[in-house]
Amino acid sequence: MYFIESFFSVNVPLVQSRSDEQRLVTSARQTDKIDADDLVALANQLSSARQLVKGRACDRLKQIADQMEQLHMAARAVLEDAQRDEELHNVPCNMQKQAGRIYHLYQKQGSMDKYFSMLAPNEWGYQEKKEEYLGSYRLEYDRSWTPVGEMDKKDEEVARIQQYLQRNAGGTGRLTWGL
Repeated sequence: MYFIESFFSVNVPLVQSRSDEQRLVTSARQTDKIDADDLVALANQLSSARQLVKGRACDRLKQIADQMEQLHMAARAVLEDAQRDEELHNVPCNMQKQAGRIYHLYQKQGSMDKYFSMLAPNEWGYQEKKEEYLGSYRLEYDRSWTPVGEMDKKDEEVARIQQYLQRNAGGTGRLTWGL
């Protein structure tokens, strides 16, 4: 036991200390000096960081607001189309409606009654039918109605979807949907 106590009491320098100019690590006492310029720079950095964070948050919120506005407009268009489709399905028609065909909408003179016909206004042969004409619509396979003026746009949209589905199926006849 005496041997161990003497071992711990021996004071042998293992590393020689360097002078203050040669130090690799500065002590806390040397860096505790407060410089007014450092505090101003730190305050400027904090202020700048806050402004950047606020600006970025505002930009992201604006993007979300824009997306919400687009979704709102899309939802409104869907509801308007659904209302139009419901009204057109309630119009009397003396024939069985078939998808893919164009139907012409008329309103009887002096009345609020509407009706569908397969004849276009120029096919009737007399002028009063042109005055009663309200529009032409194609009945789609999903039972929605497409105004004749929007048929090309609808056909292009359907063709794009079909091309995408054919590419995605890869000739196998089945869809992978990213699996």
